[in-house]
Amino acid sequence: MTPVDLYNARRTLGLMWGLGRPLKASEMGRVLRLGGRDPGESIRDYERGKTKISGPVSLAVEMMLAGSLPPGGVPQ
Repeated sequence: MTPVDLYNARRTLGLMWGLGRPLKASEMGRVLRLGGRDPGESIRDYERGKTKISGPVSLAVEMMLAGSLPPGGVPQ
């Protein structure tokens, strides 16, 4: 998964999940259960190419794009 793929996935998931907007980076970080004070910072780092997107993150995003819902439900 490339940084652009992840950015596009946030857009697609927001629409798929009925939000009518892209997922915010912080929402995507929480859905993926990323740690830290601001999980969205990790997403922004991935999208900037600062940090390599891990296999587990890539797999989880691909599964959500295929129709799986996150365990905690869709962000509101």
